[in-house]
Amino acid sequence: MVSRTVTAVKAGVAASASAAVGVPFLLGAVAVLMVFSLLLWFIPTVAVGDDGGCEASVVEVPDEAKPWVSEAARSSGLSADFIAAIMKQESGFRPDAYADDSNGGTWGLLQMNRSVWRGVHPEGADQTPPEGITEPMVHAHYGGIYLKNRLEDVKQLKAAHPGMPFAELDDLTALVIAHNAGEGNLMRYPDIPNITKRYLDNVKPAIDAGGGCSATAGRTIGKLTPPLVMQSGTLNVDVAATGTPVGKITTYETGQCTWWAAARRLQIGKPVDGYMGDGWMWASSARKFGYPTDGGIQLGDVASFAKGYLGASSDYGHVAIVEEIKDDGSIVVSESGGGLPYAWLRTLTKEQANNPSITYIH
Repeated sequence: MVSRTVTAVKAGVAASASAAVGVPFLLGAVAVLMVFSLLLWFIPTVAVGDDGGCEASVVEVPDEAKPWVSEAARSSGLSADFIAAIMKQESGFRPDAYADDSNGGTWGLLQMNRSVWRGVHPEGADQTPPEGITEPMVHAHYGGIYLKNRLEDVKQLKAAHPGMPFAELDDLTALVIAHNAGEGNLMRYPDIPNITKRYLDNVKPAIDAGGGCSATAGRTIGKLTPPLVMQSGTLNVDVAATGTPVGKITTYETGQCTWWAAARRLQIGKPVDGYMGDGWMWASSARKFGYPTDGGIQLGDVASFAKGYLGASSDYGHVAIVEEIKDDGSIVVSESGGGLPYAWLRTLTKEQANNPSITYIH
């Protein structure tokens, strides 16, 4: 597209110059300007989020849940639609969802019990709730690993019993039955619980959709300088390719929201103090250190979330960086957290972004 545009501009300039021979210079200049103006109509504008990421197309996903779906799809190798369908069925995309049952309860986006969570995240599994299970990106990451592992178990079970009816099921249908009702019920297929049948009916459109992630590695997103370079097929930032100086951040723990926010601000030339505290504390710390917080949202702002708002930790709050402000008032932020050593994108609606539970540090 760039080559064609440059060629067209050169041709337009040459044509204008030829036409200008024998006429006043002003008319020639006007002709050139007209060519450039017309060409602007044909230059495409790419908005943040175009060309995808790992996003569902069959299942409607709330904006705040899209990074969670993307991360679980990435860590599991499964399609975003399949992940979204399971999350919607299990928790309605609520990271704090809890259901009491005979196994001691299930938590989070995929409603995992303590035993299952311990299998992928043994640290802190004896706590109540188990450590990390209600943090959406942590749950998505390890929940995706759980689904990947369970899918392998299901495949092996099918291969070991080739003559049984359940072995004729497609892998994802078998995975759903095992996830919802256990391998014992899977082996009794088609005699499975009615609740599992309804579960299958609800997620079948996502299973039938198939597909996966189509985003291209190396695409850039955002209006800051430098923009963010994205990993292939996800909403995750390629931190190394972006050049964000995370190695220079020593006062905030790697993989926490404060770590990423401090590194990104340093990269865009708006460094913050190394001792701003937990995410929710940054609002008051900003005033203490003289960083302005008045006025509207600006590019490069630190968004300091109050405890519990939009999935922010109920203990530590959260911080993120404003990467783009869209025409409809929604914003795209980059963020990290949960000990995961990278960053990802999230879109907040205008209403969410302007809620008083977020303080913007300029």
